[in-house]
Order: sequence, then structure tokens, then C-alpha cells
Amino acid sequence: MEKGYKIHAMEVVDDHVHLFLEFHPSTSLSKVIQYLKGGSSYRLFKLHPEMRHQYWSGSLWSSGKFYRSIGNVTADTIKHYIKESQEKTKTEAQSQRLKKSRQRRINEF
Repeated sequence: MEKGYKIHAMEVVDDHVHLFLEFHPSTSLSKVIQYLKGGSSYRLFKLHPEMRHQYWSGSLWSSGKFYRSIGNVTADTIKHYIKESQEKTKTEAQSQRLKKSRQRRINEF
């Protein structure tokens, strides 16, 4: 558990990440987010410096964030939500690919 963080579940999609994360109550959420966003950007751009030019202002992450405490739900509920979200994302992506494959090219008319 690096930095005292434990990832219980994670889903990465095109434009956001779902993360079920446990960390010590004395650690501020803003520090956790700063560490995760900053650390992942640093590592990715170090491995692939050419990617920096593909992102606005050279930043991998937007400044926005949304978070929710799990105070009144179980850990299993959160894990289930993330898993179901992954399945929904996969199904939607497959549906889009199928839809595109069924589209006729303009020269086919």
C-alpha cells in the first residue's frame, strides 16, 4: 500500500476513472488526488514524452474531480458499482463498433 493508499477497485474509461480507494483518515483527499494525478502524469510522460504534446497545456488530467464518501454503503456495493460500470462501458463500446461496421460507405449507394 504505497503512500498508505489501497486500491480496492478501478475502472479506466475514455474520459474518466472510477477508483475505490482507501487511505488513512488523517490524509486529506486533496493530497491523495494530487499524488495520484501528478504521479500518474509524471510516470506516463516520462515513459512517453511525445504524449505531452497531445494534451492541452501538456496536462494529462483536467483540474476537475468528483468524489464521494462511502459512509453508508458497503465496500461490496462500491465494487459491484465499478464492475457493472465496466461491463456497461464494454457493451457500449461493442455496440458502437457494431453500429459503425453496419454503416454503409457513401460509395456503396
